[in-house]
Amino acid sequence: MNTKLFAVTGNPVLHSLSPVLMSVSDSFNYFRLCAETAEEAIKTFKQLDFKGLNVTAPFKKDVIKYLDCLSENAKKAEAVNCIFYSSDNKLCGDNTDIKGVELTLKLYPEFLQQKKMLVIGSGGATPAVIIAGKNLGLEVTVTARNINALEALKERFNINIKELKNIENFINDFAVIVQALPSGVKVFEPELLTKDHVVLDANYKDSIFETPAKKIGFKFLSGKNWLVNQAVPSYENFTGEKIAPEKMYEALKNYKFDFQGRIALTGFMGVGKTTSGKELAKLTGYKFIDSDDEIEKNEGMKISEIFSKKGEDYFRKIETEFLKTLSKEKNIILSCGGGTVKNEENRKILRENFLNLWLYAPVEYCLDGLDISNRPLLQCENPVEKAREMFLSRVPFYADAAYAVVNVENLNREKIAEKIYGQISKTFKI
Repeated sequence: MNTKLFAVTGNPVLHSLSPVLMSVSDSFNYFRLCAETAEEAIKTFKQLDFKGLNVTAPFKKDVIKYLDCLSENAKKAEAVNCIFYSSDNKLCGDNTDIKGVELTLKLYPEFLQQKKMLVIGSGGATPAVIIAGKNLGLEVTVTARNINALEALKERFNINIKELKNIENFINDFAVIVQALPSGVKVFEPELLTKDHVVLDANYKDSIFETPAKKIGFKFLSGKNWLVNQAVPSYENFTGEKIAPEKMYEALKNYKFDFQGRIALTGFMGVGKTTSGKELAKLTGYKFIDSDDEIEKNEGMKISEIFSKKGEDYFRKIETEFLKTLSKEKNIILSCGGGTVKNEENRKILRENFLNLWLYAPVEYCLDGLDISNRPLLQCENPVEKAREMFLSRVPFYADAAYAVVNVENLNREKIAEKIYGQISKTFKI
């Protein structure tokens, strides 16, 4: 079982495809980290001993103060999207978004020879594009509607700026065009382009340029190219190893996640899976199910009795069968027992059939106020030390099954539910 943990964080983060790209390696676990602030993300990073972290909006600037050193690109961008430990154990930040643009544009090097690039848009992605262009030796011009934002970019990066309303008059002056606008926004007709253009669209879902490119003959680069090419240097920062981009493209091509309204909550005993799960059920309108309660009803005895009379192996077997019966249900919130993830088949069922959220808090927090009389594994001389050992042994299992981890330390059940609901409602529109 892998013990190296990596994650991606942001708010919201459940939409992130980084775990898909990083799934090309089976030497570590990589999942999403739900956090409301950069401080919370870094705290969880350190508590769970992560070895690396990708960072999305809106934390890219805020994480910098927690780092020991920055790459040159991160310094230029004043933003970080990749955190990792150096060989001398310093916590370093890099901005691989910039490298991602460079690697993507280098797919068509003949267009770079003309030395001019137009960037459309003045939002959060634009600085990385500007820096990448300058790193490639290009003269960069930015056009946008927001004149104040354009002036600020000009002052910061010493670039050329143009008003967007005149774009039809100068679009053909640039061989390299990068559109850094929200999905679906069209500020000029793609038919104005010719085979002498290459266009990179930061949007990787439904670009307005893809179909015209096939018809007209200009070169088109999808946001998927940028997505993969920023992940490649992140992977190298994390592992010190090279990775072929083709492996990530293949993982992206084969990825499917069809949310069916099945949410599982895993985590250590006392972390709040049942209490917060009931609150989450109210927010979503889903049915709440507690696996331990249902197993007790079906067996006619307490969990502790099942363990003492029939053994843990028997319990895990019926737990697996119970998970299977729920794997095709819809609109349910399932609270799993603390040891559910110990079983490999259980982890597979959770990964493939549920949006599985690992609720995390330090062991001491979980045990505070917990009645351990019905916790057979804690019936020992030093239950706190035993719990700590149990938790550490299960961390790789929680990680292996998790779609995302949620730090719930110091949150009451309502706040935990609200935190989870905030993520899933934004991502899955429920």
